[in-house]
Amino acid sequence: MKRIFYMIVLALIGFGAYSQTHEVHTEYGQAWGGGAVVDVDNDGDMDIYITGRKNPGGEETRWNQLLFYNSGTQEYDSVGTDLAVIERANLDWADIDGDGYVDLLGTEHSFDNYHGGVYKNNGDGTFTLLDWPIPERTHAAAFGDFNNDGWMDYVCISNAADNSCVMINNGDNTFEKTNVDVFDGLFFGLGYVEVIDYNNDGFMDFFMCANVDNEDKTAADNARVLADVFINYNEEPGNFYRAYLGITENNPAGSIRMKANGGVDFADYNSDGWIDLVLNGEGGAGTGEPASGEDEWKCVTHVYLNAKDGTFTDKAQTAFQPDLRPLGSSGVGTGAIDWNIDGHYDLVMTGWNPPTVNTQAGYLYHGDGAGNFSEVGRVPGASETVLLFSDWNGDGLYDFLVSGHSWDAMWYADPEEVGRTAAVYFNTNTGTTNAPPAAPGNLAAEVTDANVELSWDAATDDLTPAAALSYEYFLQDGAGNYLIAPASFVGGDNDGQRKIMKMGNACLNTFVKLRGLEPGDYTWGVQAIDASYAGGAFATGTFKISGVSVEEMKNPTLADIYSYDNLLVVRSKGYDMASVEVFNLV
Repeated sequence: MKRIFYMIVLALIGFGAYSQTHEVHTEYGQAWGGGAVVDVDNDGDMDIYITGRKNPGGEETRWNQLLFYNSGTQEYDSVGTDLAVIERANLDWADIDGDGYVDLLGTEHSFDNYHGGVYKNNGDGTFTLLDWPIPERTHAAAFGDFNNDGWMDYVCISNAADNSCVMINNGDNTFEKTNVDVFDGLFFGLGYVEVIDYNNDGFMDFFMCANVDNEDKTAADNARVLADVFINYNEEPGNFYRAYLGITENNPAGSIRMKANGGVDFADYNSDGWIDLVLNGEGGAGTGEPASGEDEWKCVTHVYLNAKDGTFTDKAQTAFQPDLRPLGSSGVGTGAIDWNIDGHYDLVMTGWNPPTVNTQAGYLYHGDGAGNFSEVGRVPGASETVLLFSDWNGDGLYDFLVSGHSWDAMWYADPEEVGRTAAVYFNTNTGTTNAPPAAPGNLAAEVTDANVELSWDAATDDLTPAAALSYEYFLQDGAGNYLIAPASFVGGDNDGQRKIMKMGNACLNTFVKLRGLEPGDYTWGVQAIDASYAGGAFATGTFKISGVSVEEMKNPTLADIYSYDNLLVVRSKGYDMASVEVFNLV
């Protein structure tokens, strides 16, 4: 692989000699793309999928690369793949069938040549498209078990009216399209969605941001973009209501400035055990930012700390650039990770920076664990970007790859390198090490009929505060089959090692609530994950579901019927009258 190599030594005021190296990789340059760092082939090394548009000879060409990490050469080797999720791709990964390989929910913003869907990972770089329904013109989607029944559901954001929805998995390879009304008939462009438990109640919520493409924007309070949390109703899991956090003319008491086409990342930035939000992007008409008379496309970055009461608090920052524009990116212009190995989340932000350098630029910020960020200095950047953290050189420190449009002569000195280009920026915080978190202790399982609440004590870590640790859990039946498969290795030499770069599926909670389990014996396990996304060893436990339980009816004609907290819940699917007869079977 031909590489163009540069050594850059930065003398940064206030930080002493802070040397970094970077490599230019024009072969990975693209625009309007997406990407992921994930262990595709299950060998314990993180691989890279990157996708977007090339333009050889001026032609717009769909392009992608799957790069397997070669531990022998400590380089990435390009391998063939039949994946074709390309333009402004939104990619989410989870092991949906318990075979140990993480599978892909991929969508794109290319409706004439659409390749979105749920893909089974075959482990060799090939993927099989599954018959999981994706509503027309879906361009953002994310996995989540929204009703806590152990079956993977997913949320879809669409550019077609009444196609944004939550797809509930019935457990028999069929799905129910639900929660259409919560989107108010809006249809969206350039969307991004992420599943998180924003209120720490044990039920997965989701955050979305997107352009509002309706000509009549009344349902969006006349705002040109929408950014909000949709809360999972914990008395009827899988049903959502909108939090209305956005500040608008009719909602001045909102707590966030709505934005899209920018960067989004969730983490516990102030180490208090609640998920916070960094949000960058375009606001515009109806959002109050930028202010009237300013450039409509101005992108201001905010750090929103979770106020623990259903709202966010805007944490003022003095170090951020006043206008950094990812331009047409779907939530990928910002990345959070513990870069300097001190246990706190740091930030990399990238985009076009008109007021400061008038070119594309990237910036590295160190977090102090209290929600404050200080600028370290310039790093390679791009607009229409993809930003991916990976250990590119095998030294145990995460580097990052940035790909997109850039004419930044600071990093791309040769005129042949600019345009659709890419660079790897190396982390040289040598001499610092990060140990994985300890295994959680005091595992407990409280069984009530067919439901169980699993709990554990907070784990500890050498650097990351205990409150900022996230958790990944799994569930196996008596035969050892995964009902809820982890995105980490379980047992063996790689026990606890992560297969994807994200927080755990329990988020920051030290408990999990599951319902509607079949009678039988179960094994479960849980691990902690730190701010460097290092996973600790799993602790395991067992429990038993016994006796007569109420089995959830799958897709009945008139109603959903299930047990919840010692109650038999009958939820009508329509407005027609229906009779219900209850018999004592004991």
